[in-house]
Amino acid sequence: MHFYLLDHEATFKDLEKFNFPNQKIGVIAHIENSNGEILLQQRGEKSRDENGLFEDIGGKVDKEDGSFKSAIIREIKEEAGEEINLEFSDSIGIYHLFKNDTNWIFVIYFAKYIGGNIKVMEPTKCLGYNFFKYQEIIKSDRVSASCKFLTKAINKYYLNK
Repeated sequence: MHFYLLDHEATFKDLEKFNFPNQKIGVIAHIENSNGEILLQQRGEKSRDENGLFEDIGGKVDKEDGSFKSAIIREIKEEAGEEINLEFSDSIGIYHLFKNDTNWIFVIYFAKYIGGNIKVMEPTKCLGYNFFKYQEIIKSDRVSASCKFLTKAINKYYLNK
């Protein structure tokens, strides 16, 4: 697992340096509320991986997505509904993760939760949503190792905590 901090909105050109076998491109949103708590989803039985564990919202970039930001906005609507109100930064980093024979390259976004209803839109893939304090995430055996790594990296390199 590696995290690369960005100082600009990610483009496909930024991803050209990644050339791994069986590579897929995705997006992840690190969402915090006004108390600094982080929103995670609990993965359901039909999820690709990490069933039962908590992770950030995200998914694969589709050919139809015009940008990485439009991909993460689409993913959030598909997973948490249209009523969630978020304020997005530009992309903050690129995260490389090798999992289940796939090299995932994720473009990471920071988002502030402003309000609104968070819904479970895909009940077989998501069991629900919870806000967690940083230390709860790091110490929990219910949070995936990849989510813990990314949370630490964002805290260290982006939020400078």
